[in-house]
Parts: sequence; structure tokens; C-alpha cells
Amino acid sequence: MESIDLAVIAIYFCVLIGIGIYAGRKVKTSEDYMMAGRSLSFPVLLGTLVGSAIGAAATFGKAGKAYEVGYAIIIASFAYMLGYITLSFLAPKLQQAKIDTIPAALEQRYGQSMRIVAALVMVLAVITLFGAQLVAIGLTAEAVFSDLGITFQQAVFIASLVIVFYTLIGGLLAVAYNDLFQTIIMLIGGGLLLPIFIYIDLDDQFFSALAAPSSDFLGGMSWGYVLSFFPIYFAFVLIDPSIWQRIAASKNGSSLRPALIATSVIYLLWSILVITLGVIAFNIIPGLTHSDSVIPTLVMNHMPPLVKGICLAAIMGIIISTADSALLITGTTVSTDVARVLKPDLSDRALLLISRTVILLVGIIGMVFALQKNDIFEVMMLSLAIFVAGLFIPVMAALFYRKATKSAAIASALVGSIVELLAVLARMNDQLPEGIEPILLALICCAFVMWLVSNLTFDEATSTRPLLEANTNLSDKQHV
Repeated sequence: MESIDLAVIAIYFCVLIGIGIYAGRKVKTSEDYMMAGRSLSFPVLLGTLVGSAIGAAATFGKAGKAYEVGYAIIIASFAYMLGYITLSFLAPKLQQAKIDTIPAALEQRYGQSMRIVAALVMVLAVITLFGAQLVAIGLTAEAVFSDLGITFQQAVFIASLVIVFYTLIGGLLAVAYNDLFQTIIMLIGGGLLLPIFIYIDLDDQFFSALAAPSSDFLGGMSWGYVLSFFPIYFAFVLIDPSIWQRIAASKNGSSLRPALIATSVIYLLWSILVITLGVIAFNIIPGLTHSDSVIPTLVMNHMPPLVKGICLAAIMGIIISTADSALLITGTTVSTDVARVLKPDLSDRALLLISRTVILLVGIIGMVFALQKNDIFEVMMLSLAIFVAGLFIPVMAALFYRKATKSAAIASALVGSIVELLAVLARMNDQLPEGIEPILLALICCAFVMWLVSNLTFDEATSTRPLLEANTNLSDKQHV
């Protein structure tokens, strides 16, 4: 590391804090803090969507997995991309229906208790997500700053302080502005400069370094495991709380579809790049202690001074852009979907205080979790799987299924989560039959319980209409 590289990284972190302070001056109400005053224009909306999508799992996790298994991991990216394209058609309807959060949507259809259950499930999943981003930061520090005496633990602590600080001050506006800034740095540093310098350094060896780690396309993964990417990633995008928050905060509903489709394309292109870098690293840097450190190791080995600093700042941006979103979601979810539901007369100032207190607490809990140094890709898979298993079917039923009932929603959420956890434990103890993936089993059980209990408890007299159908009918009447 040269002094110029350290200066670039220091400037980068100062800019993040400065943006947080600037955004904080615009926060006057809880809606300003949680929804950026519903003022996100297309450039900021696109930047924050891309910044949220391309985090540690999409970069460090995928590159590390490609280092181990090869190109087949791209299938997970196709599943994620398909989710964004599908959501692009639903997003304008969600904004038109004024549905700000997933728990709020569940309350509209099923009642207050389901909203609180969903909020708690979301918070648990997002804590894990935040912790995974901090693990990536610690691994970067190990690969980059070891000569300076900065350890994994110290890096996690410093990063936690910075992220928590500007999120506490500026809320969604700070997160969105920082995401836009970080997306630009990320695409320039990691998306353009890094592959160019690797290509120059390898010269004639570049194309031979593209050879997959294994002659088996799946690289040792089972088809059941690979196919589980679709229900996990596709379904998660459709109920990703950070995306729903940005949909609600968009200034113009007409910008939602192009922004989401553009995000899906950028995400796929980024995935192709980092997976290719993971395969190249397997061929030129064999025997890495931790495969998740592929990207920072390539940066250290192939980038010249100054450019290296820019690229490392881009890496930090990749991680932070998802970490800050995770933090904000926990704060806004607890204040809006738990505190305000249990105590409707809470003042706006009290809601802000609750949001910021929760963000601080989750920052501390996530930091403790990150110090365990778990595998990023697998941690993310487990976190998303539990979230999807418990909430995907109830959410989709709330939007589209006419016979959905409160009893069915609660029963299916519980069954989905419990089946997922039990199946994961069975897999860990080699008790789950070959070819059966926990998430597929959980979703099938969840859907069956939703259908069965709905049909047993459905009453035409007390039934509620699907949220998007109800909104469409209301819009038609208003138009007439």
C-alpha cells in the first residue's frame, strides 16, 4: 500500500460522512428519514437500487464461490435478474396502492398481528445480512492492510462506526446519495479498471486463466442445490424490504420500471465480471486461505498506486451500499411496523428516536455476528432462505389470492419457517435425502398450508380482496 492509496480511501470515508451530514440537515420528519420525503429522482433511484443489489454476497460471495466451483454460480444471478424484471411490472402498482413496507401490506390484508410477526422475521434476517457485509470488510482489511497492523476485528469495528454514523444522521436520503456515489466509484474501479489491469498483467496467459476449476460444469454442486437459487433469489427480490422502501420513496412512478430493469441488467453484467475474476484467481492464485478474499487479493496484486486506492474504495463502496440499507430497514421496520402499530399515538419525534436507537443496536449486534467470520455466500443463502420460506407465500397471497385468510397467513408463515429450519438441521446431520433442498420443501409446505387453511377458513362475508386488485378497482372508480 502506498500513501496515495491510503489517502484516497481516507477521502472516500470522509465523503460518506459528509454526505450523511448534508442529508441529515434535510431530515425534518420521520417520513423524511424513512422515505427520503418520497423525493428520489431517477438517477438517485437507480444508483441506490444498484448499490443495494451489488453488495458483499454479489461480489465477494460470488467471486469466492466461482473460485471453488466455476461458472455455474451464474445461475444464481439469472434468478436474481428475473426477480427484478418481474418486480418492475409490480412496482408501479405497489406505489399506486401506497404500500410502503411488507408488514404494512400484510396488515392491510390479514390484520395487525401478522404485521408484527412479519416485522420481527424481517429484522432477524436483515441483521444477518448486515453482519455478512461487515465480514467482507474485515476480509478486505486482512488482504490489504495487514502490513499496517490493521486486523479483521479492527476493520469491522471502524466500518461499523462509519456506516452507523451516517445512517443514524441522514436516514434513507443519506443512504440513497451514498449509494449513488458508491455505485459510480464501484463501476469505474471494480468494473472497468480492475479487469483492464489484470488483462495487461497476464498478457498471453489471460485466456488460459479462464479455464474452469473443474471439468464438471456444476463444480461439485448438486442440481437440487443449483435449482434452489431460483426460489431463494427470485422470491427474495419480490419481497426485498429495501427495494419496497425505495419504490415507496420514488418521486415518479413512471421511473420505477426502467430503473428496476436497468438494475437487473447491471447486476447480471457485474455478476459475469466477478465470477470471471473468481475463475481467473483460481488459476493464478491457487491455495487462497479464504476464497471470499479473491477480489481484494487481485486488487493488491495487479493494480498500480492511486488506481489501487480507487479500486479499494470501490470495494468498500460495494459492501457499504448494502450494509447501510440493511441498517436502515431494521430501524424503520421496528418504528413503523412494531412501535407505531402497538402505540398509534407515538409522536413523530418518538418514531425517529426509536428508528435511530434500533439502528445503533443492530449495528452492535451485526458487528458481534461479523466477528465470527462465517462464509459470506452460505450465510446469505441461509438468511434469505428463512426469510423467503416464512414470508414469500403470505405476501404473494396478500397481493393476488382472493381466498387468503389471516389464519392461513399465520399458519403458512410458521410452517414455512419451521420446515426450513428443520430441513437445514437435517441437512447438517446428513439426514435429508439427496436431491431435496430445504427451501423447496419449505415453500411447497408453506403454499399447501396457505391453500388448505384458506379454503377451510374462508368466509365470503368477512373476506378481504387482494391488495392489488382492490387498488385497481379503486383507481378505476377515481378515473371515472
